Amino acid sequence: MSGILLVTLLVALIAGATAWSVKSRSRWGGNGLMVLLVAELSWAWLIVAAHGGGFPLPVWLAWGFSQLVVAGVGWVVARWMGDALPGVDGRGWFHLSTVVAAAMMLTLGLGSAVLALCAWNGWRGGGVGGEGVTDALIVLTVLGALGVLLWFAAVGSMVQFLVQVRRGRHRRAPSEADAVVVLGAGLAGDRVSALLACRCDRGAAAWRTLEQADPTTGAPLIVSGGCGDDEPCTEAEAMHRYIAGRGFPREVVLEEREATDTTENLHFSLDLLAGQGVQDPTVVVCTSDFHVMRTERIVEMLREKRGADGRPFDAVVLGAPTPKPSLPAAYLREYVALMIHRVLGRA
Repeated sequence: MSGILLVTLLVALIAGATAWSVKSRSRWGGNGLMVLLVAELSWAWLIVAAHGGGFPLPVWLAWGFSQLVVAGVGWVVARWMGDALPGVDGRGWFHLSTVVAAAMMLTLGLGSAVLALCAWNGWRGGGVGGEGVTDALIVLTVLGALGVLLWFAAVGSMVQFLVQVRRGRHRRAPSEADAVVVLGAGLAGDRVSALLACRCDRGAAAWRTLEQADPTTGAPLIVSGGCGDDEPCTEAEAMHRYIAGRGFPREVVLEEREATDTTENLHFSLDLLAGQGVQDPTVVVCTSDFHVMRTERIVEMLREKRGADGRPFDAVVLGAPTPKPSLPAAYLREYVALMIHRVLGRA
């Protein structure tokens, strides 16, 4: 009993520290390793619990197999990232550790399944070690079953998330709108990252669609993003330079330099349009494909708020492709963020 209490306290302590770190230091490179530590401690909890229930060996074998799976996932992702592993933004190893940590978390479903099977065999055999049906057997049966159900729910929701990501990426740009808004993201020095460059390209293409439908369109292309603590300039400035460097007309671009998150990106951009006399606008919002679902949630919340204030607007959200080196970690982090925000009832 003392062993399970000790491991439980360790899991709770490290999980709390990890949640605080991810929330307050989202750019810290050690966050992935913190999640990995939580996963390993959770495995330790399963092993200690299985030992107390009388069937430690199968869970030990499951843990060993999980380490092989995670090592394989890490190797494949590292090869996938290739020369970009160090990362132009210095966060390549953080991206890799995030994927490895997520893989370790997912393998906990295997431990739960083994626990459930051992408990089932215990029930069929009238107990473990001739002791009959004990409290430990009942508890482990429930925990194993819950773990398996949670694993299926996580995998199912991840598949649904990926389907929605694909839909956002292939959504066509409308031919009529009052503005195109490109959401900012982290910079690589004073330049746009590969991920942000894809957003800019998607925004420029959406604006070209408006121009083709109406060559006299006065719709601006708004690049939105402030200056982070580790950035030498605003994201809007870097985005403007990138777009202009690719032959896009500078006079069409408006910079929104204050936003620090997606809600502010949209809110401040709409205020910028209002300052130019554009009322009840329809805007095309361009972001990364994995970010489309959460952006749509934010759009709906902002529409309700601004609509109640007499400042209605409409928006269509388009997804830009995610660069291959950033794809695994970006998808995983956004999936987790989306699930948390759904539980909390906010975007």
